[in-house]
Amino acid sequence: MSKDADELECFLAEQLREQVGNLMAASQLLAPVIREQENRHYDQYMAILNQSLYRLLRLAEHVDLAQRERRGDKLEFHPVLLELEPLCRELCQKVTGAAAPLRVDFQWEWDGREAAVLGDPLLLRRMLLNLIANALHAAGSGGQAGLRLCTEGRSVRLTVWNSGGETPLPGSESIESESSWKKDSGVQTRMGVELAREVVECHQGTLVFEQGERRGLRAVISLPVANDTEATGLHTPRMGYDPTGGFSQVLVELSDVLPFEAYLPEDVE
Repeated sequence: MSKDADELECFLAEQLREQVGNLMAASQLLAPVIREQENRHYDQYMAILNQSLYRLLRLAEHVDLAQRERRGDKLEFHPVLLELEPLCRELCQKVTGAAAPLRVDFQWEWDGREAAVLGDPLLLRRMLLNLIANALHAAGSGGQAGLRLCTEGRSVRLTVWNSGGETPLPGSESIESESSWKKDSGVQTRMGVELAREVVECHQGTLVFEQGERRGLRAVISLPVANDTEATGLHTPRMGYDPTGGFSQVLVELSDVLPFEAYLPEDVE
């Protein structure tokens, strides 16, 4: 890409973020006024507006990711000593609640063995949510998906899986089906997979995709268990950059698969 084209892309990305911020601010100011009208249709309109804004926010983040990759920049990485079970359990609880209208049976499994990793909680949540979004879509309405956590020797293994259903999720017609796990699918999904790979690389881990026992696919992440030196040498974590600007990571990263009802004013406040 030429220097002029790169500068133009940076300018457009900056304008996209600025306009999304303006729309978000206007939406938050309008929400209480509209809700006073006691017309349930207005709540639906606000939910559709909110979902579109969250999708634009996610798109802006992925534009940033694409630009950073071309520049050769790395993700901001702020590791802390971290037990993955509480992080994963809390994340799965939020996903289960938000994804209930999809009629996907989302499952959380843990083998009960605790092990700490040297990890960045914000990046790990983003990675998992991008993979979970793909899994929810691939499972389809009436299907199954889930996150499994286990410890194997000096590695912690995270598996995001789906049953490979056939019924499309409501409102997700623009996303690929089972092939959405693969890099040659839609741009949003492809960038999500690239983000997951980059996060795993920051953590000195590995990410592979495997065929499920019957149907569906699995994304398998292996992260090294923190050694004693790392565990004793860590200090209070620094506050890193939050790409969501304080908005719910779950609602941002799942905005392409959740129905608009998940973005009602009372749910996004």
